[in-house]
Amino acid sequence: MKKIYTYMLFVGAMTMLSACGPDATLDILGMFSPNGETVNTRFAQSQTYNTQVGEKHIDMQSDDYMIYVCSDSHITPQTHKLLDHFVAEYRAAASPKLALHLGDLIDAQNNFGCVDSILHFAGQTVKDTFFVALGNHDIYFKQWPVFRDYFKTSAYWFDTRNGSKKLDLFICIDSAEGTLGTSQTKWLKNLLEEKSKEGYRHIILFTHTHLWKLDGSQGHTSNMALEETYEFTDMLGKYGVEFVWSGHQHARQSVIYKGVNYLVLDSSKDEEKGQSYMTAQMGKSIIYHYSSY
Repeated sequence: MKKIYTYMLFVGAMTMLSACGPDATLDILGMFSPNGETVNTRFAQSQTYNTQVGEKHIDMQSDDYMIYVCSDSHITPQTHKLLDHFVAEYRAAASPKLALHLGDLIDAQNNFGCVDSILHFAGQTVKDTFFVALGNHDIYFKQWPVFRDYFKTSAYWFDTRNGSKKLDLFICIDSAEGTLGTSQTKWLKNLLEEKSKEGYRHIILFTHTHLWKLDGSQGHTSNMALEETYEFTDMLGKYGVEFVWSGHQHARQSVIYKGVNYLVLDSSKDEEKGQSYMTAQMGKSIIYHYSSY
């Protein structure tokens, strides 16, 4: 009983601290239970938007192209040097190219405006080639509506083509809450069952939360539940997904399970050691390497 009482005092104190000031970064309530829209609600809203804009097919005008991938920028108005660098490198690179950010764009409340000043999403269209996944920090403090205003959707797919020739399929899923939810899981299974028959060269899934826990640095938000992980990994192996790209852990990792290569990226957070981003040359095979900032 004494331990429970001490724990309750600790949680209460941390909850009060997490609510203090506009730059609070620790949303205790959001860490332990949905503090705002749940994954099923976010998914429904995302699908409404996806239906409105229609399918997205990107003509790369080549069979070969480059993808720039980073994760966990955790920016504030004062700390966004590495995200600036990543965006500059991507924009300066020769075409054809795409870019992905794997979530946790921000580290505090009210910072999506700073993100937009770097990415300029507010003025972009559905033809853009910089794609964003939703991270747990991006929904802390009930910020999903703000994320949605900028980036519109957290679960979607697009493909790349060379003229009428299909190349690669990319699927972004919402794992920000540490679960996919029933609606998104059903959608993903149906999508993979359909698209795995269409002759894509590579199928890649990208998201925020990683599956294979190296340490306890992320606490209970590190992984999905064991039963859900089993169902998820079985599904991806069954339908020929080649890669899953994720972040969240702030430490690089590669695990191959049931034929799927799960890559976890380093962070792109200022003032953190070992930061890097990934580039992947897309062709008959995928050749990837990491670049330090």
